Amino acid sequence: MYRILIIDDERDERNVIRFLLNKYNFQLVIDEASNGKEALSLLETQPVDILFTDVKMPFVDGIELATRARELYPNLHIIFFSGHDDFYYAKKALSLRAVDYILKPVKPDEFQNTISTVLQNIKKEEKEHELREANTEFLKTHVLYRLINKTPIDLLKNEYPTMNFDFLHHYTSLMLMQFEEPFFDRLPKEEDTFFFYNQIKKMIPDYPCDFINLNAFQILLLFGKKEKHTEYKEMAIKIQKQVYSTYGVNCYISFSNESFSPSELPKVFEELEQYLEDRFFYSDTYIYPIDASTRESNEYLEQDEHTLQRIQTAIQLVDIVTFKQNMKLLFQKYHAKQGISHIYVRYFFSKLLQTLCQKLPHYNKELINKKMEAIFSCQHFSEIETILVNVQDEVIEKLEKKEQSPKHVIHLVQQYITEHYGDDLSLNILAEKVYLSPSYLSEIFIQETGCGINKYIKSLRMENAKDLLNNTNMKITDICKKVGYHNLSYFVRSFREHFGSSPEKYRQMKKQ
Repeated sequence: MYRILIIDDERDERNVIRFLLNKYNFQLVIDEASNGKEALSLLETQPVDILFTDVKMPFVDGIELATRARELYPNLHIIFFSGHDDFYYAKKALSLRAVDYILKPVKPDEFQNTISTVLQNIKKEEKEHELREANTEFLKTHVLYRLINKTPIDLLKNEYPTMNFDFLHHYTSLMLMQFEEPFFDRLPKEEDTFFFYNQIKKMIPDYPCDFINLNAFQILLLFGKKEKHTEYKEMAIKIQKQVYSTYGVNCYISFSNESFSPSELPKVFEELEQYLEDRFFYSDTYIYPIDASTRESNEYLEQDEHTLQRIQTAIQLVDIVTFKQNMKLLFQKYHAKQGISHIYVRYFFSKLLQTLCQKLPHYNKELINKKMEAIFSCQHFSEIETILVNVQDEVIEKLEKKEQSPKHVIHLVQQYITEHYGDDLSLNILAEKVYLSPSYLSEIFIQETGCGINKYIKSLRMENAKDLLNNTNMKITDICKKVGYHNLSYFVRSFREHFGSSPEKYRQMKKQ
């Protein structure tokens, strides 16, 4: 509800104005003051929307009061009412951008029209302010989105010469949230990415942040400066648990701790994506990067079987990258491991040897037993490692002969995406189509194309949406479904972030 302050040294005059406000049912909070000095005291403690003041008053007159009130509240709506039809006062009123100069005695109809006009203008200004704020925030998000996608900051400054880029210095840490499925495109109709972001803010009310909607799988949180030390890992754990509790799905979160300059933001974001690549090697681990204590907790003996299973799967899928990484993980683990039974170590690596030899036909039972005896005779783990590395190299040589050309695989994936961009797509689905593991497909796709699969899918969908807007009269809702989105608000937000305007405005601009 808006607030009006009535100032007149005559109580009867103030009562008349209060009566008229009630008579015409203006929904306003009404304050009063008997002179300019009293009014200034009120204004210093309580802002108002409308200042309704007499001109001639003791202590501080209406002109001086309005001048000082305008300094306090530049958007204040000022109305003078006076018994003096004096050009000097009217001229002063104009210089102060007064809404009106009403003569006493106040005419009810004139009063009603003036207050109605003022209230309409206040509402209009509020809407315009909200629109400016929304456009400013959208432009900031658009700039951030392009910046993390490696658009040079100097180029952005040239494109938006009137924009203040100081806001980029506000951010000191990033947090990347990623889901295995297109989570943000599967939210209920009454929810969207912005709704989810507000839920996150409620989880961490003491840590203000902004967000960028990256794609249906990812959202990036950007945290500002804080006076006290911030434990981002604890914050990430809290968010991850709450998201699972609310939505029943797990998300993976990587975070950065150190401050960075705006030009370093793309590099920091890239590191966050690389951290999340580790999730293929740690079961039931959702917060990254993996620190020493977390690695220790993930390297208990019972997890060796999981690692062994991943190695077997990598061999079956001809996934050399995953195979080598898991082998390296085991070697690194047991190099530094203390207090573990030597019998267990020999037993486990003998089992690993048997797994590797299954893919090497020339390793007959006799040769395998000979190498197993050598393992049980080793005095140091480095000797066991040497035996396994030699066998590993033979397995890799065999896998390389079977491995399909990465360029051919990527071509098939791109072709499938182009033909099915309107369908449900995910890394797991695409990996199944080319008989590769998701981790290996992700690796070679980035190597061959320079971008991740999710970003490629989003870009293709956006380009097709743009073509449909340019060349057809399809409804926005139909285009949304046509290009593979289920949530209209999420589609509109994604389009705005990608092209800088909503689908509707984009279509209107192209028709001009």
